[in-house]
Amino acid sequence: MLGIIAEDDSDVRVIKTLVERISGARSIRTKSFNGKGCSKLRRKCGDWAKLLHLRGCRTLIVVHDLDRNKHSDLLKLLNNILSSCPIPNRTVCIPIEELEAWLLSDAEALKTVFNLPRLPRLPGSPENVQGPKEELRRIIDRSSRSTKLYLNTKHNERISQAISIDMIGQKCPSFHSFRDFVVKHYSSRAKQRR
Repeated sequence: MLGIIAEDDSDVRVIKTLVERISGARSIRTKSFNGKGCSKLRRKCGDWAKLLHLRGCRTLIVVHDLDRNKHSDLLKLLNNILSSCPIPNRTVCIPIEELEAWLLSDAEALKTVFNLPRLPRLPGSPENVQGPKEELRRIIDRSSRSTKLYLNTKHNERISQAISIDMIGQKCPSFHSFRDFVVKHYSSRAKQRR
């Protein structure tokens, strides 16, 4: 079973969807906690990891947006918090700047999810965008001529179901370690079940 600790429910659903898509599994059982923001996530992460282990999780993905933090400092902090975690197969995933940057990778997915009349113009390097969530909102508003409204709580999971995994990998370097972890721990299990 996979444990996911993330900042909010939307992030948990996106991560679960991406794990299933990368691994080829139809459905992966998960247990999760969300911090309703980054400060509670950092404060509770160690305890939540132990509870997820008690609930049967054998792998763990912790997702924390970089926001304005220094990557190496945040990674070190989260790994220190998880140092006593009994789940041996774990990773800390830090999307730059927010998880929504990954969702800015594929214009075709956005066109499909929002039923847009044309492909939206997206930034070439989504991880360089300050405020990817707000940028998604502006892009959808502009591309739909103000007829569609992007809501991360409603649309992020739908975008993650349609997005090209290869496109995320090409445009977002922070995605690579996450994808590698999923391939290592889940792809062979999905093949064995088929």
